[in-house]
Amino acid sequence: MVNLRRRESSFLDIYGQPLPGVVIKHDKDISAFAVQEICESVGWNRRETDLIAQALENSIVVISVWENEYLIGFGRATGDKIFNATLWDIVVRPTHQRRGLGRLVIKELLKQLDTYHIPLVTLYADPGTESFYERFGFLSDPTGAKAMFREKSFQAW
Repeated sequence: MVNLRRRESSFLDIYGQPLPGVVIKHDKDISAFAVQEICESVGWNRRETDLIAQALENSIVVISVWENEYLIGFGRATGDKIFNATLWDIVVRPTHQRRGLGRLVIKELLKQLDTYHIPLVTLYADPGTESFYERFGFLSDPTGAKAMFREKSFQAW
């Protein structure tokens, strides 16, 4: 008999499925305020909620993980649905980290992206997180290409 009672170290059962009370959503119908709050919980810069709402709408995949209507994990992807996609804003609330939720968010994002048969999925990994993403087949660019950035500050519309 399999014991599926909640273990303190995980929000997933032994099969990697969410335990009762944990819900995975695969839609863009998510509060921009909830996204803003979870991103702030890990120390990311504050973003305006109207811009977060636009980013959600422009994303091709959005995954959110909820525990009793409280956002505990989140991630999204943008792309052209043909050649490329990029993962963004992979975040797990600090009180819920190291329990399999980041792995769950990545797996769900990649599963949804695979339905488009996109050959190249990229992401920007914070320093020290590379080994986490390598578990999912991500590599530093084997050709030696470097990401380059052009960042400007724009006023909200």
